[in-house]
Amino acid sequence: MQTKNHPEIVSTQAFLLRPYQQRAVEWANQGDGLIIAPAGCGKTVIASSIIKHYCQWPEWTFGWLAPTRETCQQAIASLEAVGVDTSRVEVRCPHESVDFSRKKLIIVDEAKHAPADSWRRIIESCNGLRFGFDATPWSDDSERNEILRKLFRNTQFEIKREELGNVLAHATVYMSSATDFLIQRKIDDYIEKLFTERKRYMRISQPELRAMCAWEAITEIGIVGNKQRNGAAIMFANCGGHSPTLVLVPRVTLGEEYAKAIGDAVLVYSKMAKKARREAMEEFKAGNIKTMIATSLADEGLDLPNVETLVMVSGGRSAQKTIQRASRALRRSPGKDRAYIHDFKDTFHPLAQAHANKRIKCYKELGCSIQ
Repeated sequence: MQTKNHPEIVSTQAFLLRPYQQRAVEWANQGDGLIIAPAGCGKTVIASSIIKHYCQWPEWTFGWLAPTRETCQQAIASLEAVGVDTSRVEVRCPHESVDFSRKKLIIVDEAKHAPADSWRRIIESCNGLRFGFDATPWSDDSERNEILRKLFRNTQFEIKREELGNVLAHATVYMSSATDFLIQRKIDDYIEKLFTERKRYMRISQPELRAMCAWEAITEIGIVGNKQRNGAAIMFANCGGHSPTLVLVPRVTLGEEYAKAIGDAVLVYSKMAKKARREAMEEFKAGNIKTMIATSLADEGLDLPNVETLVMVSGGRSAQKTIQRASRALRRSPGKDRAYIHDFKDTFHPLAQAHANKRIKCYKELGCSIQ
């Protein structure tokens, strides 16, 4: 039913669901599959509400697979919020010793990882219902996509971004031209050096190896070693006023340099102590830290809806990563209805520029304004 004060929200079992969330839960009540849900739509609430529905069978127990400790904690908080007895739900990371073979239902968060061996073994061991959740599950690898479909029984449900209405903030993307000049030759020489060294012992195809070497060279010389580009990124972070700012970098060492140059900044990365990372995120959300710097390996577990300014230093062409990262700034929160994203045209090398053009395409698909 609809509530009097919030006609756009549906009430289900004393917990308020938006119409698209309710529709997803009702679909899941009929069977299992992959749920494609845009970032910011509340997928953990949907997943928790699905489990709540199936809790009506007392003998059922549930598994929840999430990529990081932070996403595990988010899952537990969401389960508690919708009123699920969390003693019936085992929430684990795939790198731990996990046995979901006797579970009647499992949730797989960030299902794009499901084809990986460690994830796949856990999922295939469960003969019960399987629900995968992801904003951007598909990759350029058709074989990997086919595995993903089979893991979730070739069934899927999609929530369209336009269904979210005013859930997302409007974002403006600024594409900067800042870069060191005359570094294309250095990058090409480094690609050849890496390729020559590694083709002797790396057992992958030469095109794959060359692509790997190219990305490493672009990252090391075009991003980490690009003084003009990094100077601009630091300026964007420092000029954000009091708005909560997130800076995404590809290397811990680069993040350390940024932390020294940006006022009131804290660096988080995947190998830092879990307690320290959690405390830093809570301080950021409370407004006690203005700028958070995160490595690419740490950004998947970030739940920071108050981010108003996002500085995308990491580069890359992945639509999955671009949408995931941009969505950090797109979520609405109290007092926030706009967001600002700073990225780079990366004209220092044709391949890097092609990557930047793919990111621009993703921003347009997200409904962002491009400046």
